[in-house]
Amino acid sequence: MPRLPYMEDPEAYLRALTARLAQAREGDPLPVARFSLEAVANAFVVLGLLPAQRAEEILAARRPVLEAVGVRAVREIGELGVSPGTREFEEARAARPDNLRMTPMAGAAGPVRCRLRRHDIMITWATLRPEGISVRYHGDVRQLDRPQMRAAVEEVNEDITELSITDDTGATYQVPADNVQGVISGRPGPSGETLWVPQGDFLAVPADAASSGGDRQAIRRLEISAVSGPPVRIEISPPRPVPTGITQTPWPTPAECYLAELPPPALPWSIGSVEADSVELDTAAIVAAVADALLAVGALPPDSPVLTSIRGRAHSNWQMALNDRITRLVDTRAGPVGASVACPAVRLPFERATAVIEAITAREDLVSVHLYGYPWTGGDFWPLITPCFLVTAIDDTGVQHEGQRGSGAWSFTHEANFVFHLWPPVAPEATQLRVTVSTLWEAGWALVDIPGRPG
Repeated sequence: MPRLPYMEDPEAYLRALTARLAQAREGDPLPVARFSLEAVANAFVVLGLLPAQRAEEILAARRPVLEAVGVRAVREIGELGVSPGTREFEEARAARPDNLRMTPMAGAAGPVRCRLRRHDIMITWATLRPEGISVRYHGDVRQLDRPQMRAAVEEVNEDITELSITDDTGATYQVPADNVQGVISGRPGPSGETLWVPQGDFLAVPADAASSGGDRQAIRRLEISAVSGPPVRIEISPPRPVPTGITQTPWPTPAECYLAELPPPALPWSIGSVEADSVELDTAAIVAAVADALLAVGALPPDSPVLTSIRGRAHSNWQMALNDRITRLVDTRAGPVGASVACPAVRLPFERATAVIEAITAREDLVSVHLYGYPWTGGDFWPLITPCFLVTAIDDTGVQHEGQRGSGAWSFTHEANFVFHLWPPVAPEATQLRVTVSTLWEAGWALVDIPGRPG
Protein backbone atom coordinates (compact mmCIF):
# COMPACT_ATOMS: atom_id res chain seq x y z
CA MET A 1 0.00 0.00 0.00
CA PRO A 2 1.76 3.24 -1.08
CA ARG A 3 2.20 5.96 1.51
CA LEU A 4 3.26 9.57 1.17
CA PRO A 5 6.89 10.13 2.28
CA TYR A 6 6.02 12.66 4.97
CA MET A 7 3.58 10.34 6.71
CA GLU A 8 4.43 8.59 9.95
CA ASP A 9 5.88 5.10 10.08
CA PRO A 10 3.26 2.59 11.33
CA GLU A 11 5.63 1.04 13.88
CA ALA A 12 6.64 4.43 15.29
CA TYR A 13 3.01 5.51 15.43
CA LEU A 14 1.94 2.39 17.32
CA ARG A 15 4.81 2.83 19.79
CA ALA A 16 3.76 6.41 20.46
CA LEU A 17 0.17 5.32 20.94
CA THR A 18 1.13 2.79 23.61
CA ALA A 19 2.48 5.62 25.77
CA ARG A 20 -1.11 6.48 26.75
CA LEU A 21 -1.33 3.29 28.78
CA ALA A 22 1.29 4.67 31.17
CA GLN A 23 -1.39 7.07 32.41
CA ALA A 24 -3.52 4.23 33.81
CA ARG A 25 -4.04 4.30 37.56
CA GLU A 26 -5.33 1.73 40.00
CA GLY A 27 -9.12 1.80 40.15
CA ASP A 28 -9.45 3.39 36.71
CA PRO A 29 -12.40 2.25 34.62
CA LEU A 30 -11.64 0.22 31.56
CA PRO A 31 -9.42 2.64 29.60
CA VAL A 32 -10.52 3.63 26.13
CA ALA A 33 -6.83 3.72 25.23
CA ARG A 34 -6.45 -0.01 25.73
CA PHE A 35 -9.15 -0.97 23.23
CA SER A 36 -8.24 1.84 20.84
CA LEU A 37 -4.65 0.62 20.89
CA GLU A 38 -5.62 -2.95 20.12
CA ALA A 39 -8.00 -1.82 17.38
CA VAL A 40 -5.25 0.25 15.72
CA ALA A 41 -2.72 -2.58 15.93
CA ASN A 42 -5.26 -4.99 14.50
CA ALA A 43 -6.04 -2.66 11.58
CA PHE A 44 -2.34 -2.18 10.80
CA VAL A 45 -1.80 -5.94 10.61
CA VAL A 46 -4.93 -6.70 8.55
CA LEU A 47 -4.00 -4.01 6.03
CA GLY A 48 -0.41 -5.21 5.77
CA LEU A 49 1.08 -2.05 7.27
CA LEU A 50 2.85 -3.85 10.11
CA PRO A 51 3.74 -7.53 10.68
CA ALA A 52 1.73 -9.20 13.41
CA GLN A 53 4.85 -10.31 15.28
CA ARG A 54 6.19 -6.75 15.46
CA ALA A 55 2.84 -5.35 16.57
CA GLU A 56 2.61 -8.06 19.23
CA GLU A 57 6.05 -7.14 20.56
CA ILE A 58 5.09 -3.48 20.85
CA LEU A 59 1.89 -4.30 22.74
CA ALA A 60 3.58 -6.90 24.95
CA ALA A 61 6.00 -4.27 26.21
CA ARG A 62 3.07 -2.39 27.77
CA ARG A 63 1.40 -5.28 29.55
CA PRO A 64 3.42 -4.84 32.76
CA VAL A 65 2.33 -1.19 32.95
CA LEU A 66 -1.32 -2.17 33.25
CA GLU A 67 -0.65 -5.16 35.46
CA ALA A 68 1.31 -2.97 37.89
CA VAL A 69 -1.65 -0.69 38.54
CA GLY A 70 -4.16 -3.52 38.66
CA VAL A 71 -6.15 -2.43 35.62
CA ARG A 72 -8.05 -5.43 34.28
CA ALA A 73 -9.97 -5.64 31.07
CA VAL A 74 -12.78 -8.06 30.34
CA ARG A 75 -10.06 -10.50 29.38
CA GLU A 76 -6.84 -11.04 31.28
CA ILE A 77 -4.52 -8.09 30.77
CA GLY A 78 -1.85 -10.53 29.69
CA GLU A 79 -3.89 -11.05 26.52
CA LEU A 80 -3.29 -7.49 25.36
CA GLY A 81 -2.20 -7.98 21.77
CA VAL A 82 -3.14 -8.64 18.18
CA SER A 83 -6.17 -10.88 17.78
CA PRO A 84 -5.54 -14.58 16.97
CA GLY A 85 -7.80 -14.35 13.93
CA THR A 86 -5.76 -11.50 12.50
CA ARG A 87 -2.50 -13.41 12.95
CA GLU A 88 -4.07 -16.39 11.18
CA PHE A 89 -5.33 -14.12 8.40
CA GLU A 90 -1.84 -12.73 7.86
CA GLU A 91 -0.36 -16.24 7.68
CA ALA A 92 -3.07 -17.51 5.33
CA ARG A 93 -2.70 -14.59 2.92
CA ALA A 94 1.06 -15.12 2.82
CA ALA A 95 0.76 -18.87 2.24
CA ARG A 96 -1.74 -18.97 -0.65
CA PRO A 97 -1.66 -22.77 -0.90
CA ASP A 98 -2.53 -24.54 -4.12
CA ASN A 99 -4.00 -27.57 -2.34
CA LEU A 100 -7.19 -26.12 -0.88
CA ARG A 101 -9.42 -28.91 0.40
CA MET A 102 -12.92 -27.41 0.31
CA THR A 103 -13.10 -25.58 -3.02
CA PRO A 104 -16.41 -26.34 -4.78
CA MET A 105 -15.72 -28.01 -8.13
CA ALA A 106 -19.25 -28.90 -9.27
CA GLY A 107 -22.64 -29.42 -7.70
CA ALA A 108 -25.98 -31.11 -8.08
CA ALA A 109 -29.26 -29.66 -6.87
CA GLY A 110 -31.99 -31.82 -5.38
CA PRO A 111 -34.32 -32.51 -3.90
CA VAL A 112 -33.58 -36.23 -3.77
CA ARG A 113 -35.24 -38.36 -1.10
CA CYS A 114 -33.01 -40.93 0.59
CA ARG A 115 -34.38 -43.63 2.89
CA LEU A 116 -32.15 -44.33 5.88
CA ARG A 117 -32.46 -47.22 8.28
CA ARG A 118 -34.82 -45.39 10.65
CA HIS A 119 -35.55 -42.09 8.94
CA ASP A 120 -35.76 -40.41 5.57
CA ILE A 121 -33.80 -37.34 4.55
CA MET A 122 -34.20 -34.98 1.62
CA ILE A 123 -30.86 -34.21 -0.03
CA THR A 124 -30.92 -30.53 -0.93
CA TRP A 125 -27.68 -30.51 -2.90
CA ALA A 126 -24.29 -32.18 -3.17
CA THR A 127 -20.96 -30.53 -3.91
CA LEU A 128 -17.78 -32.11 -5.26
CA ARG A 129 -14.68 -30.91 -3.41
CA PRO A 130 -11.02 -32.02 -3.42
CA GLU A 131 -11.50 -33.51 0.06
CA GLY A 132 -14.64 -35.47 -0.88
CA ILE A 133 -18.36 -34.95 -1.40
CA SER A 134 -20.34 -32.63 0.87
CA VAL A 135 -24.09 -33.14 1.09
CA ARG A 136 -26.72 -30.86 2.59
CA TYR A 137 -30.04 -32.25 3.71
CA HIS A 138 -33.16 -31.82 5.79
CA GLY A 139 -35.52 -34.34 7.28
CA ASP A 140 -39.29 -34.45 7.54
CA VAL A 141 -41.16 -31.84 9.55
CA ARG A 142 -42.39 -33.43 12.77
CA GLN A 143 -44.64 -32.50 15.65
CA LEU A 144 -42.65 -33.95 18.53
CA ASP A 145 -41.52 -32.53 21.82
CA ARG A 146 -37.94 -31.29 22.00
CA PRO A 147 -36.44 -34.38 23.76
CA GLN A 148 -38.07 -36.68 21.21
CA MET A 149 -36.77 -34.54 18.38
CA ARG A 150 -33.24 -34.52 19.76
CA ALA A 151 -33.35 -38.31 19.94
CA ALA A 152 -34.56 -38.42 16.34
CA VAL A 153 -31.69 -36.17 15.22
CA GLU A 154 -29.18 -38.47 16.91
CA GLU A 155 -30.73 -41.40 15.05
CA VAL A 156 -30.51 -39.52 11.75
CA ASN A 157 -26.84 -38.73 12.41
CA GLU A 158 -26.12 -42.38 13.17
CA ASP A 159 -28.00 -43.58 10.10
CA ILE A 160 -26.06 -41.21 7.85
CA THR A 161 -22.76 -42.84 8.86
CA GLU A 162 -24.10 -46.08 7.37
CA LEU A 163 -24.37 -44.57 3.90
CA SER A 164 -22.14 -45.77 1.11
CA ILE A 165 -21.53 -43.56 -1.92
CA THR A 166 -20.14 -44.62 -5.28
CA ASP A 167 -19.41 -42.32 -8.20
CA ASP A 168 -19.45 -43.20 -11.89
CA THR A 169 -15.64 -43.49 -11.97
CA GLY A 170 -15.83 -46.38 -9.50
CA ALA A 171 -14.55 -44.49 -6.46
CA THR A 172 -16.29 -45.18 -3.14
CA TYR A 173 -16.88 -42.93 -0.15
CA GLN A 174 -17.86 -43.29 3.49
CA VAL A 175 -19.16 -40.88 6.12
CA PRO A 176 -17.20 -40.78 9.41
CA ALA A 177 -19.27 -39.81 12.45
CA ASP A 178 -17.18 -36.65 12.96
CA ASN A 179 -18.20 -35.48 9.49
CA VAL A 180 -21.93 -35.33 10.26
CA GLN A 181 -23.25 -31.95 11.43
CA GLY A 182 -26.92 -32.40 12.30
CA VAL A 183 -29.18 -30.08 14.29
CA ILE A 184 -32.87 -29.31 14.69
CA SER A 185 -34.77 -26.19 13.76
CA GLY A 186 -38.18 -25.17 15.07
CA ARG A 187 -40.99 -23.45 13.23
CA PRO A 188 -44.49 -22.43 14.36
CA GLY A 189 -47.27 -24.74 13.20
CA PRO A 190 -50.74 -23.64 12.02
CA SER A 191 -52.28 -24.30 15.44
CA GLY A 192 -49.55 -22.63 17.47
CA GLU A 193 -47.56 -25.80 18.10
CA THR A 194 -43.87 -26.09 17.30
CA LEU A 195 -42.85 -28.16 14.29
CA TRP A 196 -39.31 -29.53 14.19
CA VAL A 197 -37.03 -30.16 11.23
CA PRO A 198 -33.76 -32.14 11.40
CA GLN A 199 -31.17 -30.67 9.05
CA GLY A 200 -27.48 -30.30 8.45
CA ASP A 201 -24.70 -31.50 6.23
CA PHE A 202 -22.16 -34.29 6.03
CA LEU A 203 -18.89 -34.92 4.26
CA ALA A 204 -18.27 -38.23 2.52
CA VAL A 205 -14.54 -38.97 2.13
CA PRO A 206 -12.75 -41.53 -0.07
CA ALA A 207 -12.97 -45.01 1.44
CA ASP A 208 -9.48 -46.04 0.35
CA ALA A 209 -6.31 -44.79 -1.29
CA ALA A 210 -7.49 -45.81 -4.75
CA SER A 211 -10.63 -43.67 -4.42
CA SER A 212 -8.74 -40.64 -3.10
CA GLY A 213 -6.58 -40.38 -6.19
CA GLY A 214 -9.35 -39.99 -8.76
CA ASP A 215 -10.30 -36.95 -10.78
CA ARG A 216 -13.35 -35.64 -9.00
CA GLN A 217 -13.96 -33.06 -11.70
CA ALA A 218 -14.84 -35.93 -14.05
CA ILE A 219 -17.64 -37.23 -11.83
CA ARG A 220 -21.10 -36.98 -13.36
CA ARG A 221 -23.19 -39.29 -11.17
CA LEU A 222 -23.39 -40.36 -7.52
CA GLU A 223 -25.17 -43.41 -6.19
CA ILE A 224 -26.04 -43.28 -2.50
CA SER A 225 -26.88 -46.56 -0.79
CA ALA A 226 -28.28 -47.09 2.70
CA VAL A 227 -28.63 -50.23 4.82
CA SER A 228 -32.31 -50.34 3.92
CA GLY A 229 -34.13 -48.81 1.00
CA PRO A 230 -33.20 -48.57 -2.65
CA PRO A 231 -30.10 -46.62 -3.73
CA VAL A 232 -30.67 -43.13 -5.08
CA ARG A 233 -28.83 -41.39 -7.86
CA ILE A 234 -27.76 -37.79 -8.14
CA GLU A 235 -26.78 -36.43 -11.53
CA ILE A 236 -23.97 -33.88 -11.56
CA SER A 237 -23.65 -31.54 -14.50
CA PRO A 238 -20.36 -29.82 -15.28
CA PRO A 239 -20.48 -26.15 -14.33
CA ARG A 240 -21.86 -24.22 -17.29
CA PRO A 241 -20.20 -20.96 -18.31
CA VAL A 242 -21.39 -18.07 -16.18
CA PRO A 243 -20.51 -14.43 -16.99
CA THR A 244 -17.97 -13.15 -14.47
CA GLY A 245 -15.67 -10.16 -14.18
CA ILE A 246 -13.74 -7.88 -11.89
CA THR A 247 -15.10 -4.64 -10.49
CA GLN A 248 -14.29 -1.91 -7.99
CA THR A 249 -14.28 -2.58 -4.28
CA PRO A 250 -16.93 -0.71 -2.26
CA TRP A 251 -14.33 2.01 -1.48
CA PRO A 252 -11.22 3.02 -3.46
CA THR A 253 -8.58 1.88 -0.93
CA PRO A 254 -8.31 -1.10 1.46
CA ALA A 255 -8.16 1.24 4.45
CA GLU A 256 -11.45 2.85 3.45
CA CYS A 257 -13.05 -0.57 3.00
CA TYR A 258 -11.80 -1.52 6.46
CA LEU A 259 -13.15 1.62 8.12
CA ALA A 260 -16.51 1.12 6.46
CA GLU A 261 -16.83 -2.23 8.26
CA LEU A 262 -16.47 -0.68 11.71
CA PRO A 263 -19.75 -0.11 13.56
CA PRO A 264 -21.49 3.28 13.54
CA PRO A 265 -19.95 5.53 16.22
CA ALA A 266 -23.35 6.05 17.86
CA LEU A 267 -24.02 2.31 18.18
CA PRO A 268 -23.92 1.11 21.80
CA TRP A 269 -21.43 -1.73 22.18
CA SER A 270 -20.37 -3.80 25.16
CA ILE A 271 -17.95 -6.63 25.76
CA GLY A 272 -18.01 -9.23 28.49
CA SER A 273 -16.89 -12.66 29.60
CA VAL A 274 -17.15 -15.08 32.50
CA GLU A 275 -14.17 -13.29 34.05
CA ALA A 276 -15.78 -9.89 34.48
CA ASP A 277 -18.97 -7.93 34.14
CA SER A 278 -20.05 -6.55 30.80
CA VAL A 279 -18.39 -3.22 30.01
CA GLU A 280 -19.71 -0.54 27.70
CA LEU A 281 -17.22 0.50 25.03
CA ASP A 282 -16.79 4.00 23.66
CA THR A 283 -17.46 3.08 20.04
CA ALA A 284 -16.95 6.58 18.69
CA ALA A 285 -13.55 6.96 20.39
CA ILE A 286 -12.30 3.61 19.11
CA VAL A 287 -13.47 4.24 15.54
CA ALA A 288 -11.87 7.70 15.65
CA ALA A 289 -8.59 6.22 16.90
CA VAL A 290 -8.45 3.80 13.97
CA ALA A 291 -9.33 6.53 11.46
CA ASP A 292 -6.69 8.88 12.92
CA ALA A 293 -4.06 6.15 12.77
CA LEU A 294 -4.77 5.27 9.15
CA LEU A 295 -4.68 8.94 8.21
CA ALA A 296 -1.39 9.47 10.05
CA VAL A 297 0.42 6.63 8.28
CA GLY A 298 -0.91 7.63 4.85
CA ALA A 299 -3.13 4.62 4.25
CA LEU A 300 -6.30 6.73 4.20
CA PRO A 301 -6.79 9.73 1.89
CA PRO A 302 -7.40 12.89 3.95
CA ASP A 303 -10.40 13.80 1.82
CA SER A 304 -11.91 10.32 1.83
CA PRO A 305 -15.72 10.35 1.78
CA VAL A 306 -15.69 7.33 4.11
CA LEU A 307 -14.89 9.73 6.97
CA THR A 308 -18.10 11.66 6.36
CA SER A 309 -19.95 8.38 5.91
CA ILE A 310 -18.76 7.12 9.30
CA ARG A 311 -19.79 10.30 11.10
CA GLY A 312 -23.23 10.29 9.51
CA ARG A 313 -23.89 6.58 9.67
CA ALA A 314 -26.74 5.45 11.87
CA HIS A 315 -27.61 2.01 13.12
CA SER A 316 -30.24 0.37 10.91
CA ASN A 317 -32.87 -2.15 11.91
CA TRP A 318 -32.85 -3.92 8.54
CA GLN A 319 -30.78 -6.79 9.97
CA MET A 320 -33.47 -7.39 12.58
CA ALA A 321 -36.18 -7.41 9.93
CA LEU A 322 -34.18 -9.86 7.86
CA ASN A 323 -33.60 -12.15 10.84
CA ASP A 324 -37.34 -12.22 11.51
CA ARG A 325 -37.95 -13.26 7.92
CA ILE A 326 -35.27 -15.94 8.04
CA THR A 327 -36.80 -17.39 11.19
CA ARG A 328 -40.22 -17.53 9.57
CA LEU A 329 -38.86 -19.29 6.50
CA VAL A 330 -36.80 -21.80 8.54
CA ASP A 331 -33.21 -20.95 7.70
CA THR A 332 -30.85 -23.89 7.80
CA ARG A 333 -27.31 -24.59 6.72
CA ALA A 334 -28.83 -26.82 4.07
CA GLY A 335 -30.99 -23.96 2.82
CA PRO A 336 -34.57 -23.10 3.74
CA VAL A 337 -36.78 -26.19 3.72
CA GLY A 338 -38.64 -26.31 0.41
CA ALA A 339 -36.31 -23.82 -1.27
CA SER A 340 -35.37 -23.94 -4.94
CA VAL A 341 -31.63 -24.54 -5.38
CA ALA A 342 -29.08 -23.88 -8.11
CA CYS A 343 -25.43 -24.97 -7.83
CA PRO A 344 -23.40 -22.87 -10.28
CA ALA A 345 -20.04 -23.48 -8.54
CA VAL A 346 -18.76 -20.34 -10.23
CA ARG A 347 -15.26 -19.20 -9.34
CA LEU A 348 -14.67 -15.46 -9.26
CA PRO A 349 -11.57 -13.96 -10.92
CA PHE A 350 -9.67 -13.04 -7.76
CA GLU A 351 -5.87 -12.77 -7.62
CA ARG A 352 -5.25 -12.50 -3.86
CA ALA A 353 -8.02 -14.77 -2.60
CA THR A 354 -10.29 -17.61 -3.68
CA ALA A 355 -14.06 -17.18 -3.81
CA VAL A 356 -16.65 -19.54 -5.31
CA ILE A 357 -20.41 -19.04 -5.41
CA GLU A 358 -21.39 -22.58 -4.48
CA ALA A 359 -25.17 -22.28 -4.57
CA ILE A 360 -28.14 -19.93 -4.78
CA THR A 361 -31.29 -20.76 -2.82
CA ALA A 362 -34.69 -19.10 -3.07
CA ARG A 363 -37.83 -19.56 -1.05
CA GLU A 364 -40.52 -16.99 -1.67
CA ASP A 365 -38.65 -13.67 -1.64
CA LEU A 366 -35.78 -14.86 0.58
CA VAL A 367 -32.83 -15.37 -1.76
CA SER A 368 -29.47 -16.47 -0.38
CA VAL A 369 -25.95 -16.77 -1.74
CA HIS A 370 -23.83 -19.65 -0.43
CA LEU A 371 -20.18 -18.64 -0.66
CA TYR A 372 -16.91 -20.53 -0.28
CA GLY A 373 -13.85 -18.41 0.44
CA TYR A 374 -10.15 -18.46 1.31
CA PRO A 375 -8.58 -17.01 3.38
CA TRP A 376 -11.43 -16.67 5.83
CA THR A 377 -10.89 -16.42 9.55
CA GLY A 378 -13.31 -15.76 12.37
CA GLY A 379 -13.96 -15.89 16.06
CA ASP A 380 -12.83 -12.35 16.87
CA PHE A 381 -15.17 -9.59 17.91
CA TRP A 382 -15.20 -5.83 17.90
CA PRO A 383 -12.97 -3.92 18.26
CA LEU A 384 -10.70 -6.63 16.78
CA ILE A 385 -12.24 -7.30 13.39
CA THR A 386 -10.88 -9.14 10.37
CA PRO A 387 -13.12 -8.43 7.36
CA CYS A 388 -12.76 -11.22 4.79
CA PHE A 389 -15.64 -11.40 2.29
CA LEU A 390 -18.67 -9.19 1.66
CA VAL A 391 -21.60 -9.96 -0.63
CA THR A 392 -23.93 -7.55 -2.40
CA ALA A 393 -26.20 -8.02 -5.40
CA ILE A 394 -28.35 -6.15 -7.88
CA ASP A 395 -31.27 -7.93 -9.50
CA ASP A 396 -32.50 -7.54 -13.08
CA THR A 397 -35.21 -5.12 -11.96
CA GLY A 398 -32.51 -2.72 -10.74
CA VAL A 399 -32.94 -3.25 -6.98
CA GLN A 400 -29.73 -3.40 -4.93
CA HIS A 401 -29.40 -5.90 -2.08
CA GLU A 402 -27.08 -6.20 0.91
CA GLY A 403 -25.86 -9.64 1.95
CA GLN A 404 -26.28 -10.42 5.65
CA ARG A 405 -24.00 -13.26 6.70
CA GLY A 406 -25.81 -16.18 8.27
CA SER A 407 -24.75 -19.66 9.29
CA GLY A 408 -21.62 -21.40 8.11
CA ALA A 409 -18.37 -22.93 9.27
CA TRP A 410 -14.65 -22.29 9.23
CA SER A 411 -11.94 -24.88 8.66
CA PHE A 412 -8.51 -25.11 10.28
CA THR A 413 -7.14 -24.54 6.76
CA HIS A 414 -8.72 -21.05 6.83
CA GLU A 415 -11.33 -22.05 4.26
CA ALA A 416 -14.99 -21.40 5.00
CA ASN A 417 -18.51 -21.72 3.65
CA PHE A 418 -21.17 -19.18 4.64
CA VAL A 419 -24.63 -18.22 3.53
CA PHE A 420 -25.46 -14.57 2.81
CA HIS A 421 -29.16 -13.62 2.86
CA LEU A 422 -30.11 -10.75 0.58
CA TRP A 423 -32.02 -7.72 1.83
CA PRO A 424 -34.37 -6.17 0.85
CA PRO A 425 -36.41 -9.19 -0.25
CA VAL A 426 -35.99 -10.10 -3.92
CA ALA A 427 -39.25 -9.40 -5.76
CA PRO A 428 -40.90 -12.34 -7.58
CA GLU A 429 -40.45 -10.69 -10.97
CA ALA A 430 -36.64 -10.71 -10.58
CA THR A 431 -35.02 -13.68 -12.33
CA GLN A 432 -31.29 -12.89 -12.30
CA LEU A 433 -28.72 -11.48 -9.89
CA ARG A 434 -25.41 -9.81 -10.49
CA VAL A 435 -23.69 -10.97 -7.32
CA THR A 436 -20.60 -9.04 -6.21
CA VAL A 437 -18.14 -10.52 -3.73
CA SER A 438 -15.45 -8.24 -2.34
CA THR A 439 -12.46 -8.28 -0.04
CA LEU A 440 -10.54 -5.23 1.16
CA TRP A 441 -8.38 -5.41 -1.97
CA GLU A 442 -10.47 -6.70 -4.85
CA ALA A 443 -13.98 -7.50 -6.02
CA GLY A 444 -15.52 -9.82 -8.58
CA TRP A 445 -19.01 -10.36 -9.95
CA ALA A 446 -21.02 -13.18 -11.48
CA LEU A 447 -24.37 -13.14 -13.26
CA VAL A 448 -26.47 -15.99 -11.89
CA ASP A 449 -30.05 -17.11 -12.32
CA ILE A 450 -32.44 -17.19 -9.38
CA PRO A 451 -33.63 -20.81 -9.10
CA GLY A 452 -37.32 -21.58 -9.34
CA ARG A 453 -38.14 -18.48 -11.38
CA PRO A 454 -38.87 -18.53 -15.12
CA GLY A 455 -36.13 -16.82 -17.05
